[in-house]
Amino acid sequence: MTKAILERGQLKKELFIFLIMTFVATYLLDFIVYMVFGVKTTANASVWGITSIAHMLFPATAAIICMVYFKSYALTRKTKIIFAFFLIYVVLFFFEGYFYKIIGTTTFLPLQLPLISSIVAVLGIITVFILNLKNKWRNGLEPSKLFIGRNLKYYIIIPLIFLIILILSYILNYAMGLGVPVKEFNINLFFTTFIGLLITGALLLWPSFFGEEYGWRVYLQDRLFPLLGGYKGVLVLGIIWGVWHSGTIILGNNFPGQPILGNLAMICFTITAGIVFSYAVLKTGSVWVAVLLHLITDMTQTPSELYLATSIDPVFSFGSGIYGSAIVAIFAIILLKSKVWKMNEQVAETD
Repeated sequence: MTKAILERGQLKKELFIFLIMTFVATYLLDFIVYMVFGVKTTANASVWGITSIAHMLFPATAAIICMVYFKSYALTRKTKIIFAFFLIYVVLFFFEGYFYKIIGTTTFLPLQLPLISSIVAVLGIITVFILNLKNKWRNGLEPSKLFIGRNLKYYIIIPLIFLIILILSYILNYAMGLGVPVKEFNINLFFTTFIGLLITGALLLWPSFFGEEYGWRVYLQDRLFPLLGGYKGVLVLGIIWGVWHSGTIILGNNFPGQPILGNLAMICFTITAGIVFSYAVLKTGSVWVAVLLHLITDMTQTPSELYLATSIDPVFSFGSGIYGSAIVAIFAIILLKSKVWKMNEQVAETD
């Protein structure tokens, strides 16, 4: 009994320190950027774009610091290699993004991404693939959930269903008069642009998506679920993920001019999408499926706005709006019937 209490106490300690580090760093960056550049406008959209990427790096950075501080057993040699690439990217990205571009930039969407940190990102993702080629190497990555995972069919099934839901949501915006495309309604151009962005994003921006998903879907999830069980844990995780966005939403991102309703819409989306992401991680045992899902989520936005529909009211719309969250919720409810959530509840009850 004492041992169980100490384990739960340790989980809570690690959880709270992680959350404090992540939220303080994120809100502090928001405050600094706001004090220097003001709320997001078309004039300062570039710096806020860099800041949005920078936000995403904080959760995994905090998780790695906590893992080192608490001497996690998951810090194997192979894990440290991937973490090293990520942390080097973080340092370079902040330096090049806010101070000085060491060599130059590469264009991605409307952003000018720093070139050196982009090169590190490419080398890092190549290293991830290499370290997953041999069983011995994969075994070294399994404790940290950095290996490719099990049940690989879920890398196709869940992302494909989720992508279809997102695309249908944007099409519904157009069909129901809730939005119009910036250029023209064209499914072929949507897919052409989306595939290009998906590949480029996977190479250049994977640290950002990894930055969120390793923090939320691995470090935080592995501490919330044993404490609260699968169902309560995934709900609380979704709320935390949504509230974490609140600072940047108040300052004009995601739902411009709608700080209250925008935050509510974001929390609805993070809860429903979070269930999908967490389910995929539980079924595969790997963070990379969540990284893929997050990549798909963000990379659909620009081509959807160009060739499907840009929402007239981002809150009351499909896609990442409230109506879109309702559609994702249908899929999420189906996934909640899986036994995988009950298994996590049993762990909590045993403690």
